[in-house]
Amino acid sequence: MSSFSTIACCIDLTEQNDDIVSYTREMAELTGAKLLLVHVLPPTGAFASYGASRELLQKVAAESRQETEKYVKEFAEKYFSGLPCEPLILTGRIDKALNELVDKRCADLIIMGSLNTKGLFNFSGSTSRLIGHSRIPVMVIPNDLSLECEPEEGF
Repeated sequence: MSSFSTIACCIDLTEQNDDIVSYTREMAELTGAKLLLVHVLPPTGAFASYGASRELLQKVAAESRQETEKYVKEFAEKYFSGLPCEPLILTGRIDKALNELVDKRCADLIIMGSLNTKGLFNFSGSTSRLIGHSRIPVMVIPNDLSLECEPEEGF
């Protein structure tokens, strides 16, 4: 296994991140990598169809960003204390935002969840686009991770 120097861990604030945290923390501890804890906000234009004024949308987006920055910082302190971890908030399409981050910050591994069916956004398209266009490994942690398995007899 090659050693990683910078791991980008993408979290979705609407899902359980326990498994993502466990894998990211273990990879960082094993390799000594720096962590970039990333959450990607949708672009402000994504809400334009709601019929609100541009000023109101910008105000709501700014407030949302402030709350998200606070949450991601607290998340980093809670789950990644003792490790070099930088919380980051990006805006845009997840796959594009993460690929830009990889290039700008020289990340060499992305860890993220697979599919969010409970929250506002469905990440399956972005996840598959990211995997298809990333130049670095992408570790996708299933949201319903279960490592319990009994092998079938005779298989």
